[in-house]
Amino acid sequence: MFSLILQSAKKKELARKRAERSLQPLSPEEQSEWDQLHQYREKAIKESGAKLAEHVMTFNDGVIAIIITIVLVEIADPLSKSAYQDFFSQIFIYLISFFVVANFWYEIHYTFSFYIMRAGKMTMVCDFAFLANLSLIPVMTKWIMGDLSVLSVVCYGIVYFLVQIFELATEIVGMRSSLPHIKTFRKFWGRFSWLRFIWLFLLNLVFILISFVQPRLGMILYLAFPIINFVMPDNRSQRTRKGDK
Repeated sequence: MFSLILQSAKKKELARKRAERSLQPLSPEEQSEWDQLHQYREKAIKESGAKLAEHVMTFNDGVIAIIITIVLVEIADPLSKSAYQDFFSQIFIYLISFFVVANFWYEIHYTFSFYIMRAGKMTMVCDFAFLANLSLIPVMTKWIMGDLSVLSVVCYGIVYFLVQIFELATEIVGMRSSLPHIKTFRKFWGRFSWLRFIWLFLLNLVFILISFVQPRLGMILYLAFPIINFVMPDNRSQRTRKGDK
């Protein structure tokens, strides 16, 4: 019993001496290396948001390019005259999907270029949700053009609305990460974002209600709206430059 107590006391003494050694002051060389490591870590933390925003933007470009490429690869060659009609139909669906996806690419690219200088994890999550829903747009486009029905148009409308909402969420969360100190601007932009959300909700609701009565008109509205938005001139950059001046 006594020997066990003695061994336990020796172990505690050894542990105490090791702790004292570990708390000994660093040599000048070690202190210099520690300071350099600390400065590097602080610099990395400051630059992490900007680097993540850049990586997310690059990832968006790659994923959207893959989405468009996969749609093109699925088009089968016309091996007979009877397949020509289906071939040209597939080409038309591809072009529609291309411009719809391209419009969303331009919007998210504009957001990252002008509003999101730093990104956090929630910005990345919202952006990934945006890409996940955007990847369904070509599938939904093929569905409504191949089997026009109330169900197909409504499902397209729901996916289209989700893409818009997650794009808006990416913008809001990204701006909060980029401009945490400008409370007035954040407050104003928060109200503006709510107005945009209400506008998007009402617009999609009107399109969906029209689809219940006239599915073909609903399809035309859903496909034409992003294409018209894509080809129309964008004056936002000019207004931003004027504001800077």
